[in-house]
Amino acid sequence: MVSWTSSRCQYKRYVAGRRIRRQVRRSLQILGLVCAAAAADTGAQANNWRQCLTDSRGAVEACTSTIFLNPTSDGAFVNRGIAYRRRGDLDLAIRDYTEAIRLNPQAADAFNNRGNAYQNSGDFEHALADYDEAIRLNPAYAHAYNNRGVLFLECGNLDRATADFNQAIRHDPSYANAHRNKALALEQGGSS
Repeated sequence: MVSWTSSRCQYKRYVAGRRIRRQVRRSLQILGLVCAAAAADTGAQANNWRQCLTDSRGAVEACTSTIFLNPTSDGAFVNRGIAYRRRGDLDLAIRDYTEAIRLNPQAADAFNNRGNAYQNSGDFEHALADYDEAIRLNPAYAHAYNNRGVLFLECGNLDRATADFNQAIRHDPSYANAHRNKALALEQGGSS
């Protein structure tokens, strides 16, 4: 005769096994998404992975699982930093961007995103340094020019802001935010 406690233990093992299998399946799905993003030929395809994780809590959990499986993935740290920044955890975002930069010092997107987090936290000096580095690493990085232009706009340096928006537009003529921001700078008195 099976006692009630042994049946209960068997049930707990069964439930724990199901939970582990579910976590493994989820991790494999995430890993598949990460591998697809890493194998993507264009930035637009890689951004699909970021966009599919619209829930910042889910994105943090997904990227944390990816980091657990591959702790040298700078992209996973950048993506988790984006998720942290979206939910307002700027210190955690900056920490993850810094780790991504440590893993890949040539990652212009990590510098650009860390600049955004610094700017959001009011640390304009560090934000400017990161935008400058992102542009140095990738001189055609329209988003970094636009973000640096927004920083200059916030600081009242309208001419430098307009110059950066012009550079962003030159590198990506369809970049609507750069056009909008340039219009704002010109409206406030910047020179074209």
